[in-house]
Amino acid sequence: MSTNCFGSNPKAKKSVELPVEQRNTGKGIPSAILHAGRPLRNRQQKLLDSLPSFNSSVTIGKNSVSMTDLSALTVITGVEFAMFTKGQERLIIRGDVYHVPVDTNKANELNLQGWKWSGHTHPGVTDFSLWPSDGDLLVLEQFDQESSVIYNSKGDRKVFYK
Repeated sequence: MSTNCFGSNPKAKKSVELPVEQRNTGKGIPSAILHAGRPLRNRQQKLLDSLPSFNSSVTIGKNSVSMTDLSALTVITGVEFAMFTKGQERLIIRGDVYHVPVDTNKANELNLQGWKWSGHTHPGVTDFSLWPSDGDLLVLEQFDQESSVIYNSKGDRKVFYK
């Protein structure tokens, strides 16, 4: 049996032979959506379909969504999304251009239920869009954790602290 540098995996050879634009389509990548008009991935579109308007929420499996997915949704919609994690579940809440409808009372309730604030998105592409608002800091204080993360429309992220 002969082998080549790709071993016995013909898919690996085929992948290397494809042009770069066919190997990496940019589908679902926030910066590619923003700058090149690439579409959402199918799972991202299904998530967006389940969050049709302000204050919509959905609970899904932990492995079914990432903060990068929420950043991609922010590119498409221009609104904020927040993610909370408890065990193997994730709670996603859709906001508007300025905020997600989680005030200190709601945050305290989520914390008492065992949720952690994984992060949220801010529309925008500058470093300023990664800064936490006063409201973000107040909400974080309600959780038994020291930090959370903000993603912007390019997929850039910044950890912020109490």
